[in-house]
Amino acid sequence: MRIFYTQKLENILERIELADWRQKLREPITYGHQILSDNWKSCALGERIRKEGRDLSKVKDLVPEAIKLGFDFAAAIKRRDSTTALEILEQIETLPTIWRKDV
Repeated sequence: MRIFYTQKLENILERIELADWRQKLREPITYGHQILSDNWKSCALGERIRKEGRDLSKVKDLVPEAIKLGFDFAAAIKRRDSTTALEILEQIETLPTIWRKDV
């Protein structure tokens, strides 16, 4: 058996998939989803934080792009716009990092 390591494989292995929120977005968006998305630790960014094995002590620990995506995600959920929320979720998944360097 031979295994060929490629950059493409590395990208697949490093990709962070936020499966919990992907599943939630397959359902009709409810007030319960909005409550979850309004909290940094339970929103899509919160799922990524947990998958990275970290904890968030303050929002300023995140890079500005991650903070903006977190707000945008919550706004899409509030509007019950699952299409936009999924697009934002995919952007969160592909961010190289969500953490400031000094954290």
